[in-house]
Amino acid sequence: MTDKKQITSGLSWNTLTVVLQVVIQIAYTGLLARLVSKDSFMLMGIVLGIMGFAEIFSQVGVGPALIQRKEVHQQHINGAFYTAVILGLSFTLLFIGFAPVIANWYELQELKPIIAVVCSSFTISALAVVPRSMMMKNMRFKTMFKASMVSIIGGNLIVGLTLAYLGWNVWAYVWALFAQNLLMTLALWYYEPVKLSLNWQWSYTRELIRYGAGSTLFNAMNYLATKLDVLIIPRVMRGQMPELLPDQKASASYYERANYAMTQPITVMGKLSDSVLFSGMSKLQDDQTKLKKLLMLATSALAIILIPATAFMFFFADELVTIWLTEAYSETAVILRILFVAVIFRSLSKLGDSLLRAKDAVFKGAWFKAIYVLMIAGGIWYTVPMGMNSVAVAIVAATFIHYVMNMFICSQLVGINAGQLFRALVPALLLGIITLVTSWSVNMLCEFMQLNKYFSLIAGIGANGIALLLSIRLFPAILGNNDVNPLLHLPERLLKNKFVAGILKR
Repeated sequence: MTDKKQITSGLSWNTLTVVLQVVIQIAYTGLLARLVSKDSFMLMGIVLGIMGFAEIFSQVGVGPALIQRKEVHQQHINGAFYTAVILGLSFTLLFIGFAPVIANWYELQELKPIIAVVCSSFTISALAVVPRSMMMKNMRFKTMFKASMVSIIGGNLIVGLTLAYLGWNVWAYVWALFAQNLLMTLALWYYEPVKLSLNWQWSYTRELIRYGAGSTLFNAMNYLATKLDVLIIPRVMRGQMPELLPDQKASASYYERANYAMTQPITVMGKLSDSVLFSGMSKLQDDQTKLKKLLMLATSALAIILIPATAFMFFFADELVTIWLTEAYSETAVILRILFVAVIFRSLSKLGDSLLRAKDAVFKGAWFKAIYVLMIAGGIWYTVPMGMNSVAVAIVAATFIHYVMNMFICSQLVGINAGQLFRALVPALLLGIITLVTSWSVNMLCEFMQLNKYFSLIAGIGANGIALLLSIRLFPAILGNNDVNPLLHLPERLLKNKFVAGILKR
């Protein structure tokens, strides 16, 4: 299979995997919102933020190093496995010991037992590093789809919802996460049984750690920028008070839910870039021309989805939040409407992140990520007293500046310039304007006719779908030229679709 076909096939399967994961996760958390307390989301937001950040360091980047290497020997596999397991177990024991300290810092004693259970993920995930990495390196994303579905259905839908229904509250969330991690590890070893031996030579491991250290620093700054707001808002809100007031807990929970919804599209892009794009760009790392074309095409395709979606969210966030979380979380919609603008820039930055990692420029990228983290921290510290809407505006501003910095590094790596990037974004901007006008018209009409929220949402989805498809059908040039037109790069079976073929013919 050629590199292009392999990347296209991998992208198709991994997109299906990630989209289904996100859809199931959103449905799962929507049901949880009806079965557990609001505080549960704030507590798990804090724990998952801390655990996710620490997990990056717990594996020192040996997984990405396996993917990035052109040649992988048995000694690399042995070194990656034993290093990850030793560090994973060490981090589990470390966080069991530090759970009381973290709980005292937040003045939330209920965090202590939660952390003690959730930190087991360090060891469980470490056991899966090698099979996961080799599966991604070989671009076996159809198999990854099977493993992912086993874990998310078994962990979230079966364990999580059953325990939530039985009244376990936040512990339903905790044990669902534990079950999901365990099932994923077992499934990965079942589908990708990697051969191991007891022979472990440090020289091979050192080769992985050299790249892994930069990848770890890069990923740590990237993750911290994504989770920092959820981690420090409860602490900044508390200030010098002994504990958070009930209305402060509610505000933190509203923001956490808005942040969660905002990060779902970013999660999709992050997983695609961490797997398909990173693997594909690693294979093409010495071909500047192909890397540049891939970056341009991915920018155009992603923006075509995100910019119209953001325009739609501006008018219909209230309806979506009500359906997802019930009206008790209505304040989440206002925050989400602002935060969703950051989705565009964070997701597009993921493309640059894949390029930096494939070209082994992770140390340089880490410095820009550190600046991004500082901007977010400063923005949160300054805006929390003004309310969660102001915090959301600060996050959007910092994210835009980071995107500009990210593209600056990419321009040095593959020779792309601002004019070329803007041309790749033009199709999405045009479709965004169409969505904006259509959504405004539907919204005004529904208000005039005094229709309920659910009908307004259905009408908005239908009207925008028709408007966008009709625009593409009548004006095919709206999707750009050959280099950035995503329709021209679809799998062959989709190119034969009557609608697609009709557009290309025009």
